[in-house]
Amino acid sequence: MVDSRLYSIAAIGKILDVPESTLHYWKNRFDEVLPSLGHGRNKRFRAEALEVFRDIGTMLGQGMSARDVRTELARRYPVNVGGAPQPSVPASGLAVYPAALQPEAVLGMAAAIGSEIARTLAEHLGRMGPAAALPGDAVRDIRAELEQTRAENAALADKVRVLESELMRIRKDRRELENYLVDKINGLRRPAGKD
Repeated sequence: MVDSRLYSIAAIGKILDVPESTLHYWKNRFDEVLPSLGHGRNKRFRAEALEVFRDIGTMLGQGMSARDVRTELARRYPVNVGGAPQPSVPASGLAVYPAALQPEAVLGMAAAIGSEIARTLAEHLGRMGPAAALPGDAVRDIRAELEQTRAENAALADKVRVLESELMRIRKDRRELENYLVDKINGLRRPAGKD
């Protein structure tokens, strides 16, 4: 019976008694030979990955270089190399891809998607009719409206600058008034004749 469980790096670390940081390093170095599903934090490893991780640890522990380990893993686990789904090979010796991965099926789907996009665009443009093209008067009107909007924006920018300067003046006046009031309050606290 095939073990269909999926394992996280943390679970593999507990099973193999290897630190998670080490497993993450190995995962990043030898990802192409590790049977896994998902990406990023959701990546989970099939049960066969336990043996691959063990072999990686053993080979690196023997002093093999990462390149040699990768070569040896590709030799031992050729099904996992390449990242793409591997075709099944029946007794006839001809590779059989699942229907969704056959080149003809992929090209057929792409052609169907492209023709559907073209049909939808043609339908949409047909509904717009000849009025879809802007006459010269409409372009002039749009340009005039754009210039008017730019002039309004410039006027608003001037008003904002005036408001900012007024705000600065009001803040300065407020500070001066606060200082004046503090001096008056302090003057009232002092007993008379102790100046």
